[in-house]
Amino acid sequence: MGNIIGSTDFRIQHFSVKELMLRIKDEQLIYSRIQYKLWERSKQIQFIESVLCGIPIASLYFNGSRPKWTVLDGVERLCALYDFVNNEFPIYDLELLPEVYENKFFGDFPPAVKRRFLNTFVYGYVLTTELSDDVLNSIFRRLN
Repeated sequence: MGNIIGSTDFRIQHFSVKELMLRIKDEQLIYSRIQYKLWERSKQIQFIESVLCGIPIASLYFNGSRPKWTVLDGVERLCALYDFVNNEFPIYDLELLPEVYENKFFGDFPPAVKRRFLNTFVYGYVLTTELSDDVLNSIFRRLN
């Protein structure tokens, strides 16, 4: 395992929201809701509204050095996306979207809107170097 400064290797990769949702569902992308202080529902809704409006999503960071990737940074965003796509909450108190979207679950949206949402691209930085847990924790702290 590399622990030397400068020995880490990140590659940038584009992911669609749909691809990230499938990786989570297929357990190829693992994250723990327990380890992180998740956003309150109002913040999740603001984030989802931003995505629906086409505002770019901040980059996500993954440890891809093993077959099952883990999330180094971005759990809150991934949880919001996953829960919304799986109809866990409707969006409300909207600031940017028209009133027609008020109190709508993902499943209530027209097919074209759902398709655009799922095809939204996210930049991800994928760590390809296997590192010790201490170094991974240090990277996480630096990202936050």
